Amino acid sequence: MTNGQERPGAAGYGGTPQQNPYGPSPYGPHPYGPNPYAQPVPPHQPQPQPYAVQPQPQPQPYPQPGPQPRAVLPGPLPRRNRSVVLLQFVLQWIYAPLWILALVGVFAVLLAAAIFSNYGGEGPSSDGWLRVNRSFVPPRRLRAELTGRPEDWERYVTPVLRRRIAAAEANHAAGGGRLQVDLSREVSVELAVRLYRGLGAQGVARIAERFGWQGAPSGTDAERVRLVRRIPAPAALGAPSPQDPPAAPGTPWGPQPGRFAPLLPVIFLLQIVYVPVYGLLTFWVNRTEPDHWERWGARWTVGPRAFRAEFTGSRAAWDRHVRRILKREATRELGRTADSYGRLVAPDGTFLRRIQLHRATYRGAGAHRALCIAAEQGWTLDPAFVPDPANSLRLCRPDHR
Repeated sequence: MTNGQERPGAAGYGGTPQQNPYGPSPYGPHPYGPNPYAQPVPPHQPQPQPYAVQPQPQPQPYPQPGPQPRAVLPGPLPRRNRSVVLLQFVLQWIYAPLWILALVGVFAVLLAAAIFSNYGGEGPSSDGWLRVNRSFVPPRRLRAELTGRPEDWERYVTPVLRRRIAAAEANHAAGGGRLQVDLSREVSVELAVRLYRGLGAQGVARIAERFGWQGAPSGTDAERVRLVRRIPAPAALGAPSPQDPPAAPGTPWGPQPGRFAPLLPVIFLLQIVYVPVYGLLTFWVNRTEPDHWERWGARWTVGPRAFRAEFTGSRAAWDRHVRRILKREATRELGRTADSYGRLVAPDGTFLRRIQLHRATYRGAGAHRALCIAAEQGWTLDPAFVPDPANSLRLCRPDHR
């Protein structure tokens, strides 16, 4: 089942997202060992075929976590009064439309304030009073609320949980998830108690186990249940090496076709209006992808620094632009202290510096060329992420305390 947010190659719920969308790769050891990009291939050795697999032993810089104990989760909660549930169900058809109209009015006022008075304050959160559905009892849940039977609650919760899990795994495929010390990533889902009251957190965890997920402690929040799944790092990175011949134009790793040059000044002027409106419309939206702007918004803009490179199509101009952005991101990352990495620092003091170059940075140069430039400074593809040159390059470099 898909939710319209998965990218090609992302598996649905219950299965690990596809690990190798671009084919196998000649990658060397993980970045904790010697940097294979900084060492040119000796002339007497034959060049490896692009995208061919060379199995490498994978060092373990961190102690590997053992099996996680099953969390002790609370059971079903007391049933709500039937009369209150029926009264809420009847009245919601009156107050819900009024609530929505009021929200539209508030949004119009904030939009006018932002345009005419340079209002810079924070708007209402989408997790707060904007969500009228928090007090809405859908007809599908009414039966479960009235009967209180676990089987009715399970029939209601299962499709809701299925959609949440599919969205979370699509988020992982887009680069989301919490990094772990073993380079895996943990994705999580939370359900409010109103969605599973008669089933209990234990029942929700039991349903989640069918999809490969498990329950986890939700801390001090007794009104939610938290579900997690740890997805291992890719076994092999399907990507060319910097020593490989340049990728062909139009391929995922090669230069992308440039936009019509006379149209770029028009885009540059229109984005003065487009970018603020886009930002305002998405300011309160819960993004389903961690780099939502780079995947959708940035495709229709041209930055002032990239304008010359894209307008001329010059390789030298694109190289200068990539180096400029790489230097900016590296300076920002190297400014972080080792203590800020917390649990991601190995016992011997080794940790990974991580940066990200977006598609708009290397559009005309190609992801492979950007990878070659980054390799000059010791940056390699991050082994915790599946390479996605059509959208961004996630790079890493080992460092020590």
